[in-house]
Amino acid sequence: MSTVESLLSHPYPLIRGGGLFLLFLGLGFLLSWIFRSRWLVFVIGGFAAGLTASGLSALLPSLGTPSFVHIAGLAGAIVIEMGLIYLVLTRYKDAGERTLILAILLVVGVHFLPMGLAHGPLIVVLGLLLIVNAFVGLRAKQVPMQVFGLIDALLKMGFGAVMLFAYPALTFT
Repeated sequence: MSTVESLLSHPYPLIRGGGLFLLFLGLGFLLSWIFRSRWLVFVIGGFAAGLTASGLSALLPSLGTPSFVHIAGLAGAIVIEMGLIYLVLTRYKDAGERTLILAILLVVGVHFLPMGLAHGPLIVVLGLLLIVNAFVGLRAKQVPMQVFGLIDALLKMGFGAVMLFAYPALTFT
């Protein structure tokens, strides 16, 4: 790597792709909470658009080459999320829609913690905020579940926008 490349290299070169993914996924979730009768279409659409956009983010000017740790953090977080969602689905399948959905949102927040290896401390902060939001939703049963779903979607979109457009070079040190 040349001196110029090392000066321009971002500590988390995958941050913009992660931001794009969060923007589209958050938008899909936001629309799913607004248009409840078509929620699945918006969730799948947001995920597919986010995944596609994230892959296409490789066409943006490079922020550097992802390391093994970046890739492992991303892959590990996804594996953890899949395992925890399976656990939630089996444990809470009869607990009702509210508990099931908010428990899944909590798991999604948890999976952002190890993703900090791939995208940096900003996504860890997002994960913590999502965990708190879902936890409060599980406890505050008098507040409609949609409130917590909308907060979740808006947090994802907000952090996604910061990651995509500002891509701060925050580190854990």
